[in-house]
Parts: sequence; C-alpha cells; structure tokens
Amino acid sequence: MTDDDSELRAQLRSADPARRLPALGPEGLNREMEQLMSNTTHTAPAGADTDNARPRIPRWMPLAGVAAALAIAAAIVAPLALGGTEPSVEALAPPTGGDVASGGCLALEPATIAAQEQAFAATVIAVEGDTVTLDVTETLAGEVADRVTVTQVDATSSDFSGVPFVEGNDYLVGALNGAMTGCGVTGEDTPELRALYDAAFAG
Repeated sequence: MTDDDSELRAQLRSADPARRLPALGPEGLNREMEQLMSNTTHTAPAGADTDNARPRIPRWMPLAGVAAALAIAAAIVAPLALGGTEPSVEALAPPTGGDVASGGCLALEPATIAAQEQAFAATVIAVEGDTVTLDVTETLAGEVADRVTVTQVDATSSDFSGVPFVEGNDYLVGALNGAMTGCGVTGEDTPELRALYDAAFAG
C-alpha cells in the first residue's frame, strides 16, 4: 500500500457520515431491514405522475377476460343454435304373448306391417337392466319420439311375440295402441324384414 492509498482511505473515512455509529450485529441489521420494509409505502409523492406510480396491468389481461367470457357464451349458445335440446322420449309397452302354433300371430307380410300405428327404424343405445333405449333413426309411420324405451325380453323364456335387444344393433319396430308388436313385426333390421317394411310403406 502506498502513501497515496493511505491518504485516500483517511479522507474517505472522514467523509463517512456513519463513522461514529456503533457497528450493527446480525440481529440489529435484521431489525433495521424489517423496519425499513414496514415503512415502505406505495404512495406517490406530490406532483408525481400517478399513472406511472400505480402498478401496470399487462395489456393482455383484459383480452384474456374477454376471451373467457366469449368461450362461456359460446358453450351456452352453440347447443341452442345447433338444436341441442333434450331429445323427446316415449315408452312402449311390451308385446302381448302369442306364437305361431296357437294362432296368436298374424302372417308376417306387408299388410300386417302396414296396419301398425307406429313404425320406425332405431338403434339400441343402452340396455340397463330390463330397460332398452332406442334412438330413432327413421320414422316410417305415425308420430314417434326421438327416443323410445321398451322392456327387454328374456331370450331364454320369451315366446315368439318378442325379440331380445342387443346394444349397438339396428331394429325395425312396429307398435299398436302404445304397445310394441311382436310376432316378427319387430325385429333386427335385416334385408328380409326391411323389404317387408319398404313394401308396407312404399306410398
């Protein structure tokens, strides 16, 4: 260290305003910092630009709020615009018993099918216990709801009047007086049964 360095350090020490204060230990330093932080306010000085003093909100924040509102509105309006209302549902009673041997069933021909008050094509969308839900894909006669529920037939004990429904399969259904017609009128949408329905409702 040169004489010049010693002289410069002496001048700096003499100019230090805190040279006569006692040195702060770690506790004292922490206490001073806490007091400094607690006394800090965000009040802008008189005459200051208050716009610059207040915290800035990013420009994208209002846009994000608008986008969220539009998304919620679209979620509500879109189903209405697309006709997304609840589908109408009606229930058909199970067919009455009957079999070919006892003469309980009429011959399966276009005239028998044409006599149905309701006739439609549908797909089984659910089988829950004894309840089958059919989604109507084509109305051939009468007025039919969007979906029809019927009672499942026990394939092991049913007579010829009914037909067991399988989820995912397509069916042709006839009904009279609010009850599903069995005896082959209602059955899987096979080419043979479809031909009879097409002949029955050709006009």
